[in-house]
Amino acid sequence: MTDSLVAPELLASLPQSWQVADPGRRHTAIKELPPGSAQRAMALSALEACLAFQLDAVARYGDDPSWGLPDAFFEDDWFLLQATLKRWLPTLADVTCGNVRDWAENNGVVAEILNATWTTPPDEVTEAVGRVWVSFIINGVVVDLLRWLEWVARDHLDAAERTRVLELLKTATPRLPWRQTIETIPVILSLGGPNERDYFDRLANDSNLHEKTRAEAASKRWLVDRENETI
Repeated sequence: MTDSLVAPELLASLPQSWQVADPGRRHTAIKELPPGSAQRAMALSALEACLAFQLDAVARYGDDPSWGLPDAFFEDDWFLLQATLKRWLPTLADVTCGNVRDWAENNGVVAEILNATWTTPPDEVTEAVGRVWVSFIINGVVVDLLRWLEWVARDHLDAAERTRVLELLKTATPRLPWRQTIETIPVILSLGGPNERDYFDRLANDSNLHEKTRAEAASKRWLVDRENETI
C-alpha cells in the first residue's frame, strides 16, 4: 500500500489553495479567481480531473458508499470527526496512510465511534477514512468550480470552452449520485440554455436514474418550456 491516498495527477490538476479541506477557505480561493483565459483553462482542467475522480469513485464503490465504516461515522458524529480531520489532514496532499493513522491513534473518540478495540487502525480502516476525506474535498471543489463557471466565468467562456464544459457535465451527470446532479444540472441550463431541453427530457424520463435527479431535470425542462411559451 503506497503512503499517498491521492493520485498524483489529481493533485497536479489543482492549485494548492483549492486542495484545502476547509470549505470557506477553498470557496474564497476559487470564487476570487479572475475569468481570464489562463484561469479558465486551469478551471476546466481541474473540473475534468475532479469529475473523473467522482465517476471512478461511483464505479468502484457505488452511489452512496460506506467504505465499510459504521453509520455513526457519517451521521451525528460526522461533524465531530470532520473538525478533527480538518486539523490533521488540512489539504489533499496531507491525506496519506501515515497521517490518517496518526489521526486515528491520537483522537480517542475515533476508536469509540468505530466501536473498535485497536490502538493502531488496520490498513482497511486507514484507506476507508482516506477515501472518505478525499471524496469530501473533491466534491466540494466541484461545487465551487460549478459556481465559479456559472457566476464568474459564464460570460467570458468562448464557444470551445462552453462546449467542453457542457460535454463534461452532460456526460458525467447520468452517472453521478443525485446529490451531485442537483449541482450539475442547473449549470447545464445556465451555460446551454433552451438548447438543452431535449437533454433534460431524456434525464427526466430515464427510469434508471434517481428520482431526485429526474425531478431536477424535469424542473429545468419546465423552465425552458415556460420561457418558450412567453416568447
